[in-house]
Amino acid sequence: MQLILKDIDLKTNWIKSGKESFIYFETIDSTLNIALDQQYQESSIGKIVITDNQTSGKGSYNKSWYSEPYKDLTFSIILGSSNNFQQNLIDETCSAIARILNEYQIEAYQKLPNDIYVKDRKIAGILLSNVQIGNSENYQALSVGININSNIELKEFDINAKANHTSFAKELGKEINREKVLVKIIELIDKTIQKQVDQ
Repeated sequence: MQLILKDIDLKTNWIKSGKESFIYFETIDSTLNIALDQQYQESSIGKIVITDNQTSGKGSYNKSWYSEPYKDLTFSIILGSSNNFQQNLIDETCSAIARILNEYQIEAYQKLPNDIYVKDRKIAGILLSNVQIGNSENYQALSVGININSNIELKEFDINAKANHTSFAKELGKEINREKVLVKIIELIDKTIQKQVDQ
């Protein structure tokens, strides 16, 4: 089922608040490609590029990120060039997502540098990316992939995968509302970004 974003009214400070927070594509190769595009970096800082079907998701070390269409959450936050975010943004984002998982009685932990695991299975990944266009500013974006209701086994897609995936649904034995999880995560990430900007 397609994400219902029109009714989401984010209570955020640094990330765009209200009902104009999202740049939605039903299908796209990668939200990161859009988020790092110069046009969006200059006009849409603080907005969230999100899709229901990411066909070529990016992970760390040029690996792929696999998600199940209309089941998971894949999005990128346009960070602009004014702040030079580092690993601590990834760490605090991982902590925020682990905290939400704990709210659902799912015990999770960060596997350095940028993944979130439940036992020996990956449930989420964070990517902080930079791009410099010509001699212009160094643009940044924060990408998040979280397995919500998917039931995929990663090794079906990548025989070299070192870990299989799990999801909220696999751990809980039932599907959950993606929009509710999305709001929780965005509002916690917003506090993390705002704290770092204020330092």
